[in-house]
Amino acid sequence: MPKTVREQLDEVERDITLYNEFAEAEKARFKLECFLWTAEERIEWQETQRSIAEHLRELHDKRTALLDELEG
Repeated sequence: MPKTVREQLDEVERDITLYNEFAEAEKARFKLECFLWTAEERIEWQETQRSIAEHLRELHDKRTALLDELEG
């Protein structure tokens, strides 16, 4: 069953919140543990952060499109 625009928007907003919370937790973990990490682990962490940022941009774009559709 297809989701309504409102349901899709709610889902995207939940995803944005979860990704933001995860990103903040990862930044806090980095501050506490980074001195113990190898260079490879730091690179992996940076790649994860880049991936999170990219996905958040996609979610924000989707949110904007859904809001436009809802208002239109």
